[in-house]
Amino acid sequence: MLRPKSNSMRMVLCLDGIWTLKVNNEERPIAVPGSWNEQYQDLCYEEGPLVYSTDFFVPEKFVDKHIRLYFGAVNTDCVIFINGEKVKENHIGYLPFEVDITGKVRKGKNELKVVVENHLKMGGFPSKIPEEGTHTVGFLGSFPAANFDFFPYGGIIRPVMMEFTEHSRIVDVWVDTSESNMEEKLGKVKVKVMVSEEAMGEEMKITFGGIEKKVKLINTHLEEEFTLRDVKFWSPKVPHLYPLKLEIMEKDEYELEIGIRVISWDEKRLYLNGKPIFLKGFGKHEEFPVLGQGTFYPLMVKDFNLLKWINANSFRTSHYPYSEEWLDLADRLGVLVIDEAPHVGITRHHYNTKTQNLAVENLKRIIDRDKNHPSVIMWSVANEPESNYPEADKFFKMLYKTAKNLDRTRPVVMVSMMDTPDERTRDVALRHFDIICVNRYYGWYVHQGRIEEGLKALEKDLDELYKRHKKPIFITEFGADAIAGFHYDPPQMFSEEYQAELIKKTVELLMRKDYIIGAHPWAFADFKTPQNVRRPILNHKGVFTRDRQPKLSAHVLRKLWSNS
Repeated sequence: MLRPKSNSMRMVLCLDGIWTLKVNNEERPIAVPGSWNEQYQDLCYEEGPLVYSTDFFVPEKFVDKHIRLYFGAVNTDCVIFINGEKVKENHIGYLPFEVDITGKVRKGKNELKVVVENHLKMGGFPSKIPEEGTHTVGFLGSFPAANFDFFPYGGIIRPVMMEFTEHSRIVDVWVDTSESNMEEKLGKVKVKVMVSEEAMGEEMKITFGGIEKKVKLINTHLEEEFTLRDVKFWSPKVPHLYPLKLEIMEKDEYELEIGIRVISWDEKRLYLNGKPIFLKGFGKHEEFPVLGQGTFYPLMVKDFNLLKWINANSFRTSHYPYSEEWLDLADRLGVLVIDEAPHVGITRHHYNTKTQNLAVENLKRIIDRDKNHPSVIMWSVANEPESNYPEADKFFKMLYKTAKNLDRTRPVVMVSMMDTPDERTRDVALRHFDIICVNRYYGWYVHQGRIEEGLKALEKDLDELYKRHKKPIFITEFGADAIAGFHYDPPQMFSEEYQAELIKKTVELLMRKDYIIGAHPWAFADFKTPQNVRRPILNHKGVFTRDRQPKLSAHVLRKLWSNS
């Protein structure tokens, strides 16, 4: 699925702006994109259904075009109506979906209506707290009853676009640079293209790296290979992008920016273009006061500015895919991304055919959307599942196989909080994955207030973990809450000093281990959570405040990462 783009052959109508929201037979304005929870106090904990509507206008000359309605994301379940006719249902949040509305619009004024629900579901997504018997006891009693530690925002959270094209059109593009040769500075680039049936018999021109190829379209799929010499390989230091242009002559065109790079790994290391790389960065959230969750361009620019300021080279899209514009900027600025599917709060109640099928569809959709971004170096299929149940083995093995069948050029991982020295929390599924990703909170949730004891326990845990799996280990979360402005000497929990000392000493320990490929403190910035006795409105583990001001730990990390 290609994101809509305006060019000489395609016209895109952006439907973002102020829509109408119907709540209990009352109409009020609502901003799209955005979350309803932050725009109205009385909707803070609303789950819907709520009815969005807006009008759009189509000139007569566009009515007979191929017309595609594209939603960047709606959280979470929705039904789409055009001029009163139901045209689509979608039950996946945080990811795009498209609706073919060719022949369903009329010239002049049209009505678009979207009915949205965001109900927490037992054994579904977004996940609800099981009544008893899970490892997520820390969430019990939370309101809303989300089985995850961030606020369950609802609404049309990403851009809404309508695209008008000829019926002979480019449908999808897949670029593979994994067979490039770094030593010879040789870029081998496979370009796979899918076109509509109406394009049969047309001529296609593909231009890449100064090379132009013309082919006759004899079926809906074609593949061409380009070989470039003296290649500038994409990397954090040199994020070079090559334009790829596809044209169905006089009918359609589409352009992508492609980074040529190779990801590989062995028993101890992750490699980018044949050179070991250590991942410095964060898990983070796509949320902000008033805005809630969604596509907000100033926030993206600010966050990338801070990632560069702190000398980070990566982040994880915890715990769902972010707006694709995040990846555009990561491509452009040379930031590595661990792209995570919206699978958080998974418990034993998820291990059934219905939920597995939904999870597989989620995974297919994230890979389909993000496959051509050079910044994306890993696929993460889940965060902190209850994976110590036998049923988890089959569930996650299927997700691993699904991702590998779609893309063998990147490692596939699952972020686990289990597989600890305690046999009761032995992860049964982690063994299937390419890199061992674990979250560890020694010195915070365990060994509270005792950093040195926590570090000794962490080192023992990680050495045993590597001995079991013989695969690279990536510490995807660790850290401590620090309430901005709280200071204490000697360092005590919740003070900025305690957070800074714990993060500094943990990073120094991890960088000494030759099997550790990355250390991501949790989290980039403070973020809103459900109400919980452990969370004074926010999770305060950010090294930046929610409004992006640095805590003491941010300055410590900036200095620490400047030398590595």
